[in-house]
Amino acid sequence: MKLIKKLAMASVVALGLGVFSALPASAADMSLSVKVGAAAASSNATTALVPAAVAVPADNTIDEADVVRLVATVDTGTVVTFSATGGVKLVAALDNPAAVRVRSTDGALSVVVATGTGNTATVYAYTTTVATGTVTVANGGVINTIYMKGTAGAANAISVVAPSAVASSTVATYAFSAVDVFGNKVSGLAIATTVAGATVASTGLNTATVTTTADVAELKVLAPAGGSIVVVATATVAAAVASLATPVSTVAAMTTVNDLAAEVAALKAALAAEKAGRASDKIGADFALATAKADATTASAAAKAEAAAAKAAADAAMATVVASNATAKVATDKAIADLTAAVAKMTKDMASMKAKFNAMAKKYKFAPIK
Repeated sequence: MKLIKKLAMASVVALGLGVFSALPASAADMSLSVKVGAAAASSNATTALVPAAVAVPADNTIDEADVVRLVATVDTGTVVTFSATGGVKLVAALDNPAAVRVRSTDGALSVVVATGTGNTATVYAYTTTVATGTVTVANGGVINTIYMKGTAGAANAISVVAPSAVASSTVATYAFSAVDVFGNKVSGLAIATTVAGATVASTGLNTATVTTTADVAELKVLAPAGGSIVVVATATVAAAVASLATPVSTVAAMTTVNDLAAEVAALKAALAAEKAGRASDKIGADFALATAKADATTASAAAKAEAAAAKAAADAAMATVVASNATAKVATDKAIADLTAAVAKMTKDMASMKAKFNAMAKKYKFAPIK
């Protein structure tokens, strides 16, 4: 038994040695160097909560300040795959004014680098959004993920959201915001506003300066009794960059002021007119109904009279017929009585004659009448 156990252990050891010896002698984990903007390169220390932050390429060139440089050191002759998400793009080189230009519209979501005789693969990652994105670096089953985001550039455009109409003596709110050339919100921009036709609610003046935040900057204006409010806003924005969004440094908004007292008076007048119209309609309807009832009563009386006359005529005709029938019956009854009497007399006479004949037949011996 001990011999069998020793043989089994020896077999396991031999198999284990065989497995280890099958691995490549040069096998090694991938190492990744991460260089954020102009900072020194280091290992990957980014997380979803603490991403690397680089400037967005607001000048439309992909420079060192705009990128996270990723250098993967791997085994010679292997392939490294870089994959980006969340608005991140990948390029193989930075912008070179003297050679190949690299713009904010360049880049890919995936780059595959074959190291060939070397053992490093370099890719530059940039983004045009302040949202967090990722780059995954994969080699031989080893995967490393880098988290990064952009920081908004200088303000490129301002905008305002204004009410189209407000009631008199109420407060109208104008919301201002600023974005960089890629549409990312910009905080801390001072916007100078001028109000015509009304005053700033908090000061009673016609001018005010609001400063943008991560949300919006609000200007509250006290609406007058009527007319309209015009708000004009200006701010210092970045210079125009070829191929990118056009700067907007001035915006304006107009709001109509509704006079509530006048509107209420107009509504009351309209309601009174409506009521008067309904009253007039009722008078007309009542008159029409009365006329219709009178016409119906007249028509009904005429119909009843006509029916009574028709009935009287029918009754008279019937009486005439009945009387005529009675007269005819009397004449008929008399004729029948006369005829009956004549038949009776004839029958009596015939019987007398028969008797006399039969008497003679008996006397003179000839056949009698039966």
